[in-house]
Order: sequence, then C-alpha cells, then structure tokens
Amino acid sequence: MAEEFYRCAIRDWYGVSDINPDRNFFTDNLVYQFGDYVVGRGRSVGQALARGPDEIRRSGLDSVAVMLDLAGMKGDADGCDVNAPPGSFHLRDLARPSAFRVEAVDAIVLTMPRDRAPAWLLHQDAHGMNVDGTSRISRLLTGHLTALLEVASDLSVEEGEASIEAALVMAERAFRNTGRFNATQSQMAHQRLRASAVTLIDQRLHEHHLSIDQLTALLGASRATLFRAFADSGGINLYIKQRRLERAHAALLARNGRHPSVAEIGRLHGFTSESHFSRSFQDRFGYRPGTLEAVEGLAPAATAAPEGIRYDLVLGWIGGGGRKSGPATPPS
Repeated sequence: MAEEFYRCAIRDWYGVSDINPDRNFFTDNLVYQFGDYVVGRGRSVGQALARGPDEIRRSGLDSVAVMLDLAGMKGDADGCDVNAPPGSFHLRDLARPSAFRVEAVDAIVLTMPRDRAPAWLLHQDAHGMNVDGTSRISRLLTGHLTALLEVASDLSVEEGEASIEAALVMAERAFRNTGRFNATQSQMAHQRLRASAVTLIDQRLHEHHLSIDQLTALLGASRATLFRAFADSGGINLYIKQRRLERAHAALLARNGRHPSVAEIGRLHGFTSESHFSRSFQDRFGYRPGTLEAVEGLAPAATAAPEGIRYDLVLGWIGGGGRKSGPATPPS
C-alpha cells in the first residue's frame, strides 16, 4: 500500500521502477520553504527514477536545483553520464530529462524558480554537472546545508533566504573550479557570510542572550569561520556590542525629554543592567548616557523587537508522505 501510494504521489515528478525488493519500503521526507526557495531532505529505499517528457509536462516546473547526494548514484542527465560517489553535489535543470539508479535515496535538495536562480546555475552545461564532496569548499557546503535543515524550523523567511543564498555562493565556487578554496574565494565567502550575520544581528540586538553559538547555528557556519569574517571589527562579540551602543545612542537622541529612561533604552538594546549599559556607553562615547540631550526634530529610532519568526512549511516531497507537509520537489 505504501509503495503504491508513493508511486502515485510522485508520478508528476518522476517515473519510479526497480524498487529494491530486499528491504521494507519506506519514505521519509522533511521540507521547508523560504520565499521562492525550497530545501529539504528525502530518504527511501533503492530505486530507479526517470524524469522524461511526460513528467516534465505534468509537473510544469521551470526550476533548477542543487543536490547533495549522500548515497551515490549512476545515470544520465540529458545525455550527460553521471557516476558519482556518496557525498557528491549535482546540478539539475528540472525542465530537462534525467534518469538515475540509486542503491538508496538520501539527498538534500535546494530548488528555486529559474528567474530566482543565479546566472551560473542557468548555464546550458550545468544540467548533470557534479563535483565530489572531498574538497574544502564542498565540505563547507555540506556542513552548511546539513546545519540549515537542523535549524530551519526556528528560522524566519528572511533568515532562511540569507542562509540559502550563502549556500549558493559556496556552490558556485565548488562548481567553477577544482574546489581549492583560495584566498580570493575565501574573502568573498567571508564577505557574504558577514553580510548575512549582520542582518541577523540587527534583527536580534534586543535579545540579551544573543551569542556566537546561536549565530553559527542559524548561519550554518563554524565559529572559526565566523570569527574570520569579523576579524577587522575586533571579533563578533565586539561588533555586536558596538552595534547595540550605536542604536542606543540614536535612541537617546530621539527620545522625548527623559522618556524612555536610560535603563529602558539599555534593556531594549540588549544590555542586562543600567550600570553595564552606562559603563559600556561611556567607554565607547566618552560620556554617560544620562548626560546626552535629545535633539529636537530627530525621528525616533527603531527599538521594537523584529517581527516574530514565521514558519513556512510545505507539503512533503511525496504528496504528504513525509514528517512535514507541503508541496515541494522530491529527491532525484
């Protein structure tokens, strides 16, 4: 029954054959949607999967995908032979045919509409390209995607999009060269990671317990990589503190008389006590926050907490057969 349901549910995506008869059939899928991006992981038994003209027409997809295949596969992508070991990355144009045989399905797939994809992913030779997972940049990308799925349920749409766009930068580096993470590539990756981190920090400055561990989990990056991205700012903790003080300074200038109080402004900007805020403020600006006079006519600074986290889950890759539900792309 489960196997037949699977075949019917996936028929608009792939034609399924040669399901491994030696194992009890199962399918296990977890999918998240962040804006136009869909990312998820699918697991199942060994099988053959074909995406031909009928499936392409029925699904109506004009999308492209980056796939981390954790089990290995052999097959053909519109005339391009594929024989890849476990841990390889693959590129797929879902408007072009493909056919594969896998001993087991275990894949993380990142899918996006063609008009949202970066230019490099749309190259006519991209469909069927693959790189192994042994290079430095490939290992970094593997860790990033795995961490992203682990924390996806706690991310807002904006945070998820930022993490996915960082993954696409890493994927481009992996596919454009042999995988050596040279100094120029490292600098570019750090710049993109820093931009994503700055966005998260600005959204969460009001949180007293904002930490490096929290940021690394949300960004899918290691502590060492995050430290290097903020090396020219004296480190990530100092950067967070300086951003809080800059926002608090603007809020003090914009307040109405003595309202809100110094203590309230400190609290709204992530300081645990008025004394800590006052000492830090004086160290940064050379005077205590209570002595700063408001500037008439200055617009109030934004001190409210960011909007609550939105959880965008979509139907499972197999038409509702996974742990999460929502329409998304199944593993190829």
